[in-house]
Amino acid sequence: MKFEKKYSEDVIERGKEYLDSVEHCIKINNSIHGQVQGSNRYKTEVDLNFFDGGCSCPYETNCKHAVALYLTYKKGNFWDADDFIKSLNKMSHDELKEMILSKLQDNPEWVKKHNLRKSTNKSDFLIKFKKKFSLELIDEAQAILPDLSFEQLLDLHDYISKNYDDLAEKLFEKNEDDEYFDSYDDESYDDELYDLADNIIELIVKRALLENKAEKILNKETLRGEIIKNANEFIKYKEKIKKIFRKHECLEFLINLKNPAVSEITNYVDDESKETLYENLAKNTTLIKEVAKSLNDKTLIFSAALYENDLKNIIENFDCFEDAIKKHSDIIDNLSEVINLFSKNKIRNEEIAKKLLNRHIGGKYNQKQLDYLASQINDFEFIRKNFNKDHMETDVALLERLAQIDKEKTLSFIKDKKGFLGRHWSDIVPLFSFLKKHYSKQIIERYIRENQDNFKTSSHLKKHLKEECGIFISQREGTLTVEIQNE
Repeated sequence: MKFEKKYSEDVIERGKEYLDSVEHCIKINNSIHGQVQGSNRYKTEVDLNFFDGGCSCPYETNCKHAVALYLTYKKGNFWDADDFIKSLNKMSHDELKEMILSKLQDNPEWVKKHNLRKSTNKSDFLIKFKKKFSLELIDEAQAILPDLSFEQLLDLHDYISKNYDDLAEKLFEKNEDDEYFDSYDDESYDDELYDLADNIIELIVKRALLENKAEKILNKETLRGEIIKNANEFIKYKEKIKKIFRKHECLEFLINLKNPAVSEITNYVDDESKETLYENLAKNTTLIKEVAKSLNDKTLIFSAALYENDLKNIIENFDCFEDAIKKHSDIIDNLSEVINLFSKNKIRNEEIAKKLLNRHIGGKYNQKQLDYLASQINDFEFIRKNFNKDHMETDVALLERLAQIDKEKTLSFIKDKKGFLGRHWSDIVPLFSFLKKHYSKQIIERYIRENQDNFKTSSHLKKHLKEECGIFISQREGTLTVEIQNE
C-alpha cells in the first residue's frame, strides 16, 4: 500500500501548502499524531501501516491536514514517543504523580471519569441505563466500562445491539430540541452511542481471551467482526469457528491469520464469498494474489496486479478490466497509478487507453495522464464524449488531442457546446490558453464578441485573461474592445 493510493493528487497538493501549519508531530507505536492549524486547530492522526488519516476537521478522513502531518513526519520533523514510553517504567511514583497533576487542569475528564468509576453502582447502573437512557448515561457507561464484569459487558452489549435503532432515535429527538441542530446536515447524532457499542465489543473480546471465556462468544454474530480482527488470538478455536461462522466469515478469519494457508483459504471461496477476497486486496495483496493463482481466477489476478503495479499481469489480463471494476469498484482508485506505470514503460495500446479514459469520472486523472491516454486514441467522437467542461483545467489535454485530429471540427465543438463560458474564471482561462495556441487572433476575437455578455461583468475573468493569456478585454460605452498580444 502506498500513501498516494489513499490521497488524491489534489489533496496531496493542498496538504503541501499546510506544512508550515503543523504545530507538532508525535510518533506513537506505528501511528503519528499532531495538531494542524487550518480554519481551526485540528487534531490529526495517520496510521503508518495503511496511511488512513483521521482528523477533527469537517472532512474527517484522509484530508489535507493528514497529508501535511504525514509529509512532516517523512521529513523527519517528529518526536518519537518510544523512549518516553520506556522511561515511564523507570519513573518513581512521585514523578508520575507530578506529571499527571501538571496536566490535570487541561484534562478535567480524568477527574470526572475517576469519580464516576468510584461512585457508580455497576448493577444499578445497568438497570438505569435501560430504563432512563440518555446521552449523559453514555458518558457514564464509557467511564465505568473497565470496571464491569464480563457478564455485565455482555448484558450491556446485548441490550444496545437489540435496541440500537430505538436508542439512536431518542438521541435524535433530543438533538431536534436544540435550536442549532439541522437534521438534514447533522448525521452524527448517534456518534457517542456508536463509539460506546464499539468499545464494548472490543472490551468483551479482550476479556474473553484474558479470562479464558472465548468459547462463550463464538456464537454471538455481533462479535464476529472483532473476533476476525483478532484472528490470531483465536487460532486454537479455528475448527470450532469453521463450524459456527458463515462461509465468508470463515474466509475472512483465515485471511487475517498471521500465517494463513492458501490451500485452506481456497476451500472457503465461492462466487458469494469471493467478495471478501476483493475487500482484503489492499491489506493482503500478496496473499490474495497467491489465492487467485491457486484458483486460476484471472480477474482476481488482474485486480491484485493493479495493487502491486505488476505491469506484466496487468497487460496480460486487461480483458478482465471491466469485470474487475464490477466486482470491486475501489480498484478505480488505483487507475491513476496504472497510467503512470504504463507511461513510464512507454506502453501504447489504443484499446487499453480507451478503457482507462472511460473511467475518467469526476476528474480522476491529471492533465499529464490525460495527454498520455488521448495521444493513443484517434477516435474524435470518443475523446469528445469523454471531455468534461467541469474539469477544464485537466481536460484541456483532451481538447489538445481533438485539435490534433481535426482542428476545424474542434473549433465547431467549442462554439456549439453550451456552457463553456459563463463559468468560473479558472475554467475559462485554460480554454483561452488552448484557443490562443491553436487559432488565429481573428477567430478568438470573433468568439469573444459572439459571447460578449459573458465578459462584460466579470472583472476577475478579464484580469486573469490579461495576466495569463495576454488577452485584453475592456468595455467603453457599451462597446467591447478586444486586444490579443503575441507571445
